Amino acid sequence: MTEPAKKKQKTTPGQVAHPKDKPKGTKKSIPKSTLYINNLSDGIGSKNLRTNLFLLFSVYGEVIKISVNTKRQRGQAFIRMKNVDQANLAKVSLNGEIFFDKQLQIEFSANEMKAV
Repeated sequence: MTEPAKKKQKTTPGQVAHPKDKPKGTKKSIPKSTLYINNLSDGIGSKNLRTNLFLLFSVYGEVIKISVNTKRQRGQAFIRMKNVDQANLAKVSLNGEIFFDKQLQIEFSANEMKAV
């Protein structure tokens, strides 16, 4: 016995689609001064990576702190900028750019990184 075909649910003008209908890869995160950087090259030492990230991101504002994940979570970093505007400018400007032969993936962090 065959199952009846499911009807597609269409949205009409003025109707809002459900969050489950949202295409993948369109995360909407709340802007914060801390950025999460992913897809960093594994072939760079953490000190060299931290220095180069500082030089790259300081073009867009004051870098407060850089945390480079090592060992288990290589290829990831968190960067805290002075304020949300500077973080947003860096994100918009650098997301998708090539950095040490890899394309940067930048999002706002889920949590703020504490400044030391």
